[in-house]
Amino acid sequence: MTNCIIHADMMLNGVLKVEKYDDRFVFTNPGLLKLPVEQIYAGEETRARNQRIQNMFRMIGFGENLGSGFPLILSAWNEKHWLKPQLIEQRDLLQVKLILSIETRDVVKDVVKDVVKEITERQQIILELINSNPFLSAKAISEKISEKISEKISEKTGIVPRTIQRDIADLQKKGIIVREGGRKDGRWVIKD
Repeated sequence: MTNCIIHADMMLNGVLKVEKYDDRFVFTNPGLLKLPVEQIYAGEETRARNQRIQNMFRMIGFGENLGSGFPLILSAWNEKHWLKPQLIEQRDLLQVKLILSIETRDVVKDVVKDVVKEITERQQIILELINSNPFLSAKAISEKISEKISEKISEKTGIVPRTIQRDIADLQKKGIIVREGGRKDGRWVIKD
């Protein structure tokens, strides 16, 4: 809702609208996007139209850093395994609509069911981690895998990042995952 308000074009006659359904939320606000939709999905930084309102929200704890709103929404939805949020620019109506479905998806099982025999247990864990947070680095993935494995066998195994990088390269070679963006600001995508 905060994002909806800070990006609304208050000079237009449109209204801010929130619709709640059993399986989704729909946020509509007047005004068009300042960037193409593809760039917003890619994580390009956007500046709020209503920066003073944004600052007020941040002062009471309802705002994040500049440009981090949509990536946080994507990350939160991905973490819950909900369907990808749809950002729609309706030029004819001079408004933007954000549809946040709360329907679950099971990407890892869908991908893994066809290639289970071809990937290792560690690679399956990598897919689960990428599915929950596509912005993880190889180092962060190896740390999380070490934690998961140590929980199972109750001793620290210390998987080195190079091993994880080989696993990730193997998953990329098989076409299961791809990297979008750079090493620091990019993200992993599990291919359907």
